[in-house]
Amino acid sequence: MALASSYVPELFRLPRWALMLGLPFFLVALVVGAWVIDTAVHRDRVVRNVKVAGETVGGLTDVALRARVQAIADRVADTQIVIQTELGDATWAASDLGVSLNVLTTFESVMNTRREGLINRPLNWLSSLASTTSAKINVEIDLPTLEQALYANDRFKRSPVEPSTRVALDQVQLVPGVPGKLIDVRDAAEAITQVIEEGGTPSVQIGTVEVATRFSDNAVTELIAQANRAVQTPLQLRLNDYETVVAPRVIAGWFVLDLERSVPTLDVDPALILSSLEELLMPGNTGAGQAEFDVRNNVVRIISSDGGTACCDVVAVEIVTAALEAGHGDQIHVLPNRPAAPREAVNRLEELGVIEKVSSFTTKYACCVGRVTNIQKFAEIMNGRWIKPDGLLSLNETVGRRTEESGFVPGGFISKGHLVEDIGGGVSQYATTIFNAAVRAGLNFDYYQAHSIYFDRYPYGLEATISYPKPDLVITNPTPFGVLIWNSWTDESITVDIYSTSNVHVTLEEPTETPIEQCTRVKTKRLRVWQDGSEEADYFFATYRPEEGLNCDGTPSDPDQTTTTTIALEPEQSDGAQDEVPANSVPVTTTTLNSE
Repeated sequence: MALASSYVPELFRLPRWALMLGLPFFLVALVVGAWVIDTAVHRDRVVRNVKVAGETVGGLTDVALRARVQAIADRVADTQIVIQTELGDATWAASDLGVSLNVLTTFESVMNTRREGLINRPLNWLSSLASTTSAKINVEIDLPTLEQALYANDRFKRSPVEPSTRVALDQVQLVPGVPGKLIDVRDAAEAITQVIEEGGTPSVQIGTVEVATRFSDNAVTELIAQANRAVQTPLQLRLNDYETVVAPRVIAGWFVLDLERSVPTLDVDPALILSSLEELLMPGNTGAGQAEFDVRNNVVRIISSDGGTACCDVVAVEIVTAALEAGHGDQIHVLPNRPAAPREAVNRLEELGVIEKVSSFTTKYACCVGRVTNIQKFAEIMNGRWIKPDGLLSLNETVGRRTEESGFVPGGFISKGHLVEDIGGGVSQYATTIFNAAVRAGLNFDYYQAHSIYFDRYPYGLEATISYPKPDLVITNPTPFGVLIWNSWTDESITVDIYSTSNVHVTLEEPTETPIEQCTRVKTKRLRVWQDGSEEADYFFATYRPEEGLNCDGTPSDPDQTTTTTIALEPEQSDGAQDEVPANSVPVTTTTLNSE
């Protein structure tokens, strides 16, 4: 039966509170009804306005979605990923790093987007009508594959450097180990996963982990301390009528660090001992075991004779090793000879390749004074000495202490900034002469020191002093050929010629000055162009006092001294001075400011 028309207006006459109370229920019912209908229609489809990996997939059927996710997985596998670390950068395809997209779990993630929770579903459905949401993809990384790929790249690993030893300052010294570094694989996996999930630029910064050395510095330091006790014990040797004291630097070079075993060891190498003995004791050889260079009219010859003996029988190694272990520095250890092969010593010198003059330098002096006697005596002892490739020549080790018994007389030298006299003074002129010849021959220097007072007979800023035992002048030979020192002198000059095989062109720039308080620091640049075309620049320094007896700040260099000798005395730096500059530490040779 139809409702009477008179009742319809009554519906609109309900109280306002009833209408307000019923409106929310009506709207909720309307939304739920629409959601139920739309959900039933899209039951096997992705909810509206859903994206995955930047692609819109809302409304796709499950079949279409599977195909789309598979296509995304293929794209992820081909993605070029840039790995950036402190060790270097490299690029891989994601699949080569073990990176993949799990198609099944990603498909389920997309299908469940905005379908979580019964109560929230209508609201999620409603928001999907006006906004877009992104479904999470499921990236998987196979860690063994990732690790293998990363560690196969040499740029992404820095192997640890075990502690080692070197010879410096006449002893064995520690070269500290350096921990290695590797990429943190788990950090890499997390970073790669994040960048792919976020769809960002496929470039990731990866941290590294430290890889410890097998042996600690402390373990090697203990071995070095034991070795240096043997190094500092004087080792006196005799072969036939020739006696010598082996320099600590040479003994230190016999020790070899072995890290191949479960514990490190530092022992002398018999082969190194025998090789050193053959070189050190060559003056004690006879006949074919002894040879020497001779230079006439700039032509190098090698002089020897047939037959004879040479150092040393292999038993000599046992004698030396026992002496080092016993530590009897006051004993002279007599070494056994061995028969010298024909031309043995000659062949040794010929192999050095000393064939031509490669540099020369001359300095002048006033005739007929005591210091000239010292210079010429020093030059006589140094004449004919040679340096093997990668070898060195110490002037102090070669000549020894300057004494009256060895033919030296009083001469001038610098002590605490003052000019004084002592036995052997003046031989720094020879040091400066050979220093300049060596500079121009392209040689290096383990140690050198300039005078603290400038004398105009020397090249400004390019000179060297010497005293016993320090400062020394130690020349090293970086060339593949031997280097021969050949000296000549007159009443008014000393000349040092260096013979070898030409393999470097040397250019010296004009010196530059820098004030240090009242002192002047002089810097000279040397450019070496080697035979293979490579270039190398290094520098030489000297620091000069404002005047005799003054430090750079103007204070007296020796407050106890009230008088000075005349400036005409030629200086040799005092015995207390030390300015040791290892040439292999930096390519610059320098001096300390207050060395004497």
